[in-house]
Amino acid sequence: MLSGPYYPRSFTILVIVAMGVLIVPLASGLINAVHVLQGVVDAQRQFTRNSLAVTRDVRQIAESAIQLQRAAGQYHLLQDAEFAPALRTRYDELQTLLARLDGELVDAPARATLAALDARSRTLYHQLQPGVFLDSERFNALEPAFDALHVDTRTLLAEADAAVQNDLQALEATVQATRQRLIVLALALIPLTLLLAAVFSWMINRPIKQLKASIQQLGQADLRPLQVISGPHDIVELGREIDWLRQRLQALEDQKLRFLRHVSHELKTPLASLREGVALLDDELAGSLNARQHSIVAIMDSASRDLQKRIEDLIRYSGMMRDATLPPATPHALAEVLAGALERQRLALDARDIRAEMQLSAATVHADRSQLETVFDNLLSNAIKFSPEGGHILMKSAPLDGAVAVWVCDQGEGIPETERSRIFEPFFQGARQPASTVKGSGLGLSIVRESLLAAGGNIEVVDCVPWSTCFKLTWPG
Repeated sequence: MLSGPYYPRSFTILVIVAMGVLIVPLASGLINAVHVLQGVVDAQRQFTRNSLAVTRDVRQIAESAIQLQRAAGQYHLLQDAEFAPALRTRYDELQTLLARLDGELVDAPARATLAALDARSRTLYHQLQPGVFLDSERFNALEPAFDALHVDTRTLLAEADAAVQNDLQALEATVQATRQRLIVLALALIPLTLLLAAVFSWMINRPIKQLKASIQQLGQADLRPLQVISGPHDIVELGREIDWLRQRLQALEDQKLRFLRHVSHELKTPLASLREGVALLDDELAGSLNARQHSIVAIMDSASRDLQKRIEDLIRYSGMMRDATLPPATPHALAEVLAGALERQRLALDARDIRAEMQLSAATVHADRSQLETVFDNLLSNAIKFSPEGGHILMKSAPLDGAVAVWVCDQGEGIPETERSRIFEPFFQGARQPASTVKGSGLGLSIVRESLLAAGGNIEVVDCVPWSTCFKLTWPG
């Protein structure tokens, strides 16, 4: 019983490793999902920051262009030198906004409009710069230049809005792609996790099932070598302990069988002498007997016969335990076999006025003849023993899924549910024993079960209304 190389030394370590391996893909998927979502959040935050900055700066540029035109009008139309600083300040503000927006815009059309707006504002300021006052006519001649400047600012605002919308669509596409990526990741992790769970579940359950099968085998009194237990070291050690228990039970079983065999054979010799003496007394070879003495001899003869039957049951049972093999099965007519069994039980049937009925839908069974006689003799004897005076016994057969099933039913008191699992154990006798019969050895049903198991069949107690007790026997077809 050696553990496989893929098993750790401890079952606890195996469980911990299984949990750890199952956590790895889930944890990696979670970390990856958090990383991806963090990227989306960062992109969304950057988009919000940039879009707000661009929109704010473009609107400020439009407002600054208006303020520049107003400052130029105050300076040149009023011919007042005090407005010169205000004109320079408005121009400087416009240039600062243009330079800042140049670092924020990435859209090509918007950058082209920004460059044109910068060039136009420089040219216009060159014509308006303080130092020489323009009269009304010359200043009004610059009105188209101011209109073009305002058109550029409006165009820049529209293009900036379009650029923001494009960035928003790109962000939405990124979010959608991220969602699909997470879905694909989840769909990949689920079967992977289930596969790992199935592998480790198999690794954990395999030695447990092997132990369960070994324990069930021992519970069914099957003392053949157990299957090899593979798994962690502590489970393998437990398997060795179970095998040691099997060997111990095998040794005890062998001792029991040897004891039964020796006792049975030791009893046969004095029993034969006893029966011979009883026969001599019954034949009055030692002198004539009166009626009372004949009655005593009859009691002794009956008791010796009962003792002989019990010894023969012991010998038969010990022989079955030692060698359960049977001769090759041959077909036999059920009607003939059952008729022979009824004939052998005729005296007991007539003495208790019990009627036996046969209903044979399956006429033939493949088995050893001596096995059939042993099985039906024991079952009929048991049915007669527990049947009431004037009772009825049913024996019927039917084909059943490639096998032959035979039912033997009587009208006794029945078998309690608590005893049904034990009635086939050697020497077990139920609580409901007829008061008028001699107590049996408790081996009859055990012999029947061992005979059927050796032939590949089975026997069980079934409910079959209106019969109180019904045994169902199956033989391979």
